[in-house]
Amino acid sequence: MLRSFILFGAFLTASMVAPVSAQQMAEEAEPLPKVFLIGEHEDRYGALYEEYHEILLAVCKNDMTVAFDRWMHMVTEMEEYAKTIDFDLNGVKVWLKLFWNNTGAIDHLSYYLKPDSRNIEVAELSAFFSSFMNHYTLPVESTVKFTHNGSAQFPIGVMPPTARR
Repeated sequence: MLRSFILFGAFLTASMVAPVSAQQMAEEAEPLPKVFLIGEHEDRYGALYEEYHEILLAVCKNDMTVAFDRWMHMVTEMEEYAKTIDFDLNGVKVWLKLFWNNTGAIDHLSYYLKPDSRNIEVAELSAFFSSFMNHYTLPVESTVKFTHNGSAQFPIGVMPPTARR
């Protein structure tokens, strides 16, 4: 009887463990995309924080003005790049999470459209962000990888003079 109870317990425990599907295993083996929606790839997204543990403010020597200027520089360049490739960002409002390497190049960009954003195809916006990443480097001096959470809406409008550099 005890032996039957132990076998039943082992069977019950084994059946409670969720099997890992081939799709889940394949997704875990794939590298994290350069651009993705916030909420996707959560397992690998969390691991980025181990590699990109510094924040933009710290890289800017804890100077809020400099950090804000760097952020606005990037958003301004994003808007200018959209104009040069004839991509309409007007009305787009997004939350952004960026991961930069120590040279200021963007390694990963995750985003989510705000509820009051203009409707835009996620695939098109992701393609735009991916293309922008290939053409932009944040003007900072850093020896470490870093990250920043922020938001943007387009058109940008009036900006501080220091962000127009």
